[in-house]
Amino acid sequence: MSTTLLRLFGGLFMLIVMPSALCAPPASDAFPRLSDNTAGSATLEVRKVLQGQVDGMFVVPRTRQVVAAAGGYLWKFSDQGMLQDTLRVHGSLFTSGVVFTAEHFVDWVFTGSAQRKSYGAPVDGSALSHAEVVTALEQADVVEFGKSDDTTAWAYLWSNGQAHKMDLSRHIDKVDIYCHRRTHSAKGLRWKTTCFEGLPPAARAWVEVDPGSFANISDTQARVDVVGFDRRRFHLEEGLDGQLVGATVGAALKAMGMPGSLPGRYWFGDAHTRLRVGGEVVQFKAFVPLEDGEYRFMHNMRWWEPASTLPGASPWFSVHMRGYMEHKGEAELLRHYEKDIGLYVVRPRGVADVPAAMRTVPAWRPVFEGPVTRGAAVTGTVEFAAPPTDSTGQGETTLPAAHVWLRSPPPGRHVEGVQPPVPVDALWPALHQLPSALTVAWGQPWQEQEHTVVRIDLVRSETQEVLGRLLGGGASNAMKLADATRAPASRDRKDRSGADSAAARDPLELVVRVPDLKAPLDQGQVLLRSGRRQLPLLQARMTYVVQPVERADRQTSLPPASPPGTTALLQQLQTAVTEASSNAGAGLPDFLNKAQTLAQDATRAKVLATHVTAAYAQLINQFNRASDFVSSAALVRHYLAQVHPHIGHLTGDNSQTYNQGVIASQTLAFAIHSPPHRDLVDGVMAKLIGADFDPQLQTNGTLMYNLACHYALGGDKPRLLQSAAAARRLGKPRTQFMADKDFERYWEDAEFLQVLR
Repeated sequence: MSTTLLRLFGGLFMLIVMPSALCAPPASDAFPRLSDNTAGSATLEVRKVLQGQVDGMFVVPRTRQVVAAAGGYLWKFSDQGMLQDTLRVHGSLFTSGVVFTAEHFVDWVFTGSAQRKSYGAPVDGSALSHAEVVTALEQADVVEFGKSDDTTAWAYLWSNGQAHKMDLSRHIDKVDIYCHRRTHSAKGLRWKTTCFEGLPPAARAWVEVDPGSFANISDTQARVDVVGFDRRRFHLEEGLDGQLVGATVGAALKAMGMPGSLPGRYWFGDAHTRLRVGGEVVQFKAFVPLEDGEYRFMHNMRWWEPASTLPGASPWFSVHMRGYMEHKGEAELLRHYEKDIGLYVVRPRGVADVPAAMRTVPAWRPVFEGPVTRGAAVTGTVEFAAPPTDSTGQGETTLPAAHVWLRSPPPGRHVEGVQPPVPVDALWPALHQLPSALTVAWGQPWQEQEHTVVRIDLVRSETQEVLGRLLGGGASNAMKLADATRAPASRDRKDRSGADSAAARDPLELVVRVPDLKAPLDQGQVLLRSGRRQLPLLQARMTYVVQPVERADRQTSLPPASPPGTTALLQQLQTAVTEASSNAGAGLPDFLNKAQTLAQDATRAKVLATHVTAAYAQLINQFNRASDFVSSAALVRHYLAQVHPHIGHLTGDNSQTYNQGVIASQTLAFAIHSPPHRDLVDGVMAKLIGADFDPQLQTNGTLMYNLACHYALGGDKPRLLQSAAAARRLGKPRTQFMADKDFERYWEDAEFLQVLR
């Protein structure tokens, strides 16, 4: 039977088997979508704390913490679901929760320390009998095993932050380093599991939480009930062809007594769900199948109950990809509920909220801008300035440091035929206190050539003053901060759930910009940003806490000594940037004059070059976003004629080189399509790009994309392919190239398509 006939027959078949279309019941505000993050009851709230697929959950009784495994990281929460810390999973992590290697161990799960620790004095177990070895091993909180050959074996013993290695070479036949324990997480995580004959496998330091039924507390008691259902998609399991074969060949085989079931046909949609937790009922919409009159929560929702090991802990539930995408049509369903996939906690209301009295600044978040850090996140610890005294004036309430991600890992590549990846990340709560310092880290302690930790100390008075200027208006800085901080709780909830408000569109950001991951720190910048406006924190001080090993034997270059009055000139330059960004007509001439004067000051040019170039890059970027290309063109012409000849050769600073790339990129963005400004393309290509430009060394994805556009329009295919490949490496998506008409002539070119793949 031809494909056409199959599909025609399928259409007739569907008319027979599909239920008549029913009008969906009206949506109720009392049943919000899970991804809205507003579900709750009078005393409980349902909050999404982690998005993406959850592979396992564990409880650490001694610290009353819950640890979730997801996306190659461990996520450490309080028993009420407050995210406290994360750790990228090491390849030597064992199912007991400790990283053991031949030289060191990492016991972050139990101590919070991600540093490598040395073993204590070795223990000779070969002098002990088998029974004595088992007795000794049972005294430790964590025990794992290792072998190096057919004659050498040992045990790792961990207790209270200390670890030892015990020689078990005499008992090597009792050691199994590939044993498998039946746990929920074993298949998804594939951590190392070891055993020793005669040693009970019971966990002592942490306990895995096995997920249960989301729909039922027991066989006789329901946890949820559904009071409404919004039909959204009729699902044909195994696809249309499978349905036809099942209805013909499959039906005939069943009639002959063959076992098996016919392919499923059922609705997917939003179930208006009432969840009972203790004496409370919380309501929300969950995307589930309606199959044979039953709502099948079991297909993509699980219930996690750590309270069985940790009394008083909040319950959790998770939403995962239905059936792990093993049937036809699953990927088409994913778009309906992808935002809901993740881990949720059901906890008392307000647990994670910062009290209004303790909010000293508007909501903000830290952000990292720099080269790709491979598959790892850039993490940070934020320390807060001393908060004000309480309403009675009787003292201060100290605030613990906050753990955050400044940048999530780059998204995984989708491999054809494999389920699409759902990025794993936390819903990081907004911060509301004035920061005093950040400790930013990338790489991992066991990656000595990449591991970097930088401390950034801020000056409180400067942070307050710049924040006040950024908020704008004529009031004093203190008044601006106070007014902006008084946000009603309802608006705060909308911002966290992604509502379209001004605060949600333009959040305050503390930006840490590092053009080179291993560059001297004087090349870094710290900025406060709101939407298109950004102001530098000139007094912020960066220092290395941990340097990559390849730079440890080199002296970090120091910034050149600044002549007297340099700081005042920088402040004048920044004031001119602010005025020009607010009113190009009135402020731009003054900025151009000040920038030219500083660039041509022979005594200060080396010190000021980075700041002057960054100012041009900032303003051109801002004017381009506002489609003010006349002002952008004026800036580029002035930079090329009056500034670049004097400071363009000072390329020892990677920040300088990066900002020159921004100027080139933003010029190409508007000039390649504007005949009056076409000469600027030739200018930046000759002076800012140059003949020695190497796409493989670039870290600016937008620059490489705009260069690809330039070469595509000019028909320079070799350089187009080089630039497109670099842009893809730096994160530019394939869909952007295939939607941009600059590349239209190459949309069917095999080499171009191969680069995009």
